[in-house]
Amino acid sequence: MGVVTVAELKPSISGKRSFRPVQVRGMLLNVVNNACARLPYGATGAEAPGFWLPAYMPISDVSSDLTIEVGTASFALHKFPLVSRSGRIRKLLSEAKDSKISRLNLSGVPGGSQAFELAAKFCYGVNIEITVSNVGMLRCAAHFLEMTEEFSDKNLEARTEVYLKDTVLPSIPNSITVLHHCEGLLPTAEEINLSSRLINGIANNACKEQLTSGLSKLEHNFPSKHSGADGEIPSDWWGKSLTLLSLDFFQRVLSAVKTKGLKQDMISRILINYAKTPSKAL
Repeated sequence: MGVVTVAELKPSISGKRSFRPVQVRGMLLNVVNNACARLPYGATGAEAPGFWLPAYMPISDVSSDLTIEVGTASFALHKFPLVSRSGRIRKLLSEAKDSKISRLNLSGVPGGSQAFELAAKFCYGVNIEITVSNVGMLRCAAHFLEMTEEFSDKNLEARTEVYLKDTVLPSIPNSITVLHHCEGLLPTAEEINLSSRLINGIANNACKEQLTSGLSKLEHNFPSKHSGADGEIPSDWWGKSLTLLSLDFFQRVLSAVKTKGLKQDMISRILINYAKTPSKAL
């Protein structure tokens, strides 16, 4: 794959004032000097906590001074916005023997180049969209890159946590979808307890419905006497969605709902449905 440039990462803003590269470098230097003046230690501008580029600054006019390699992809970026949000990149640069280091390999980023590209856009101030499909890899990437509140307010880790708490964990289908994506994010998803939180969320929500509705909703979606001859579980309810999961995650969900008190007949129906799914072997 070719090198991804900042111009490709950050969309241009029409109608904004443009600066010549020499002007932008001067402005960058002023911002760095101001940031360094606030530091309690003798750090360089690239290590300045909270360093950020003004919204009006067209950083694409400044020559790249750092290439990040993630797998077969390369990203031509700038140290300043990256170290303002990523503790890992800041540490790698500050500990490098060569102070003029211009290339880093981050092939261990969970989610690969796709996750890193979104994280890099976030560092540049691009408003990335967090969705059920990408929140898992973004949360894991934020952990790997150390994009925490220690380095910047409302950093990527905090942003993904808000989405998980507000949109994912309260919803059984959303939790199952994110848990499915976690299968490609191991071992990080386990290290940060993301998969365990999702499994507990599924179990808690399933049993909460059973407790508060007297099984009315669950029995409507998992009929017994009134079901068809094959007792098929309707495809529009969460039990069917569990077939997305690997055997390990499925067994953990099943164990969790059983521990939380989901009725045995419901568990049996979920188990039978999973066993009937092609490519699933119990």
